[in-house]
Amino acid sequence: MIERIAAAGWQNQLGHVDRYRMAAGLLRDGDVVLDAACGVGYGAAVLSENHSIEYHGVDRADCVDAQFAGLGSFVAHDLDLWEPTFEYDVAVCFETLEHLADPLRFVAVLKRARRAIAVSVPTVPTKHFNEHHLHDFTVDQISGWLSGYGDLVVYPQPSELSHIFIVTK
Repeated sequence: MIERIAAAGWQNQLGHVDRYRMAAGLLRDGDVVLDAACGVGYGAAVLSENHSIEYHGVDRADCVDAQFAGLGSFVAHDLDLWEPTFEYDVAVCFETLEHLADPLRFVAVLKRARRAIAVSVPTVPTKHFNEHHLHDFTVDQISGWLSGYGDLVVYPQPSELSHIFIVTK
């Protein structure tokens, strides 16, 4: 079993949609965007609402819904092993690092973005009640991992038990 937001009713997942809307504010026309753990692909719809982008979604399962398939490129791969074969301007990675065996390795992948990164993770302990979470993180820990990339702004999402980390060069 994989944690996944269903394609039907994704617009009602306000906390998740808000993350993508925040990331969309980082975009410029022509940007190449990496969406790590893209799920069914609704992020492609949100990110491309106001910008013409080249969207690349990757998820460990081939799960993109047909309604989003035409909005970009989607590939199934284990993020613990995946290495990008393209350059990207903006990387988004929402509610994913806690699922990875080596989250710090994947943060290095995200930091290859040319201009901006948007990350969200639970920042309160969740491992004890979510069998899919391998790690618990703190705001300071994730901020430290993203240091050295650019200017960091952190936004709490208390109803989602998480924070959004936006880093720009």
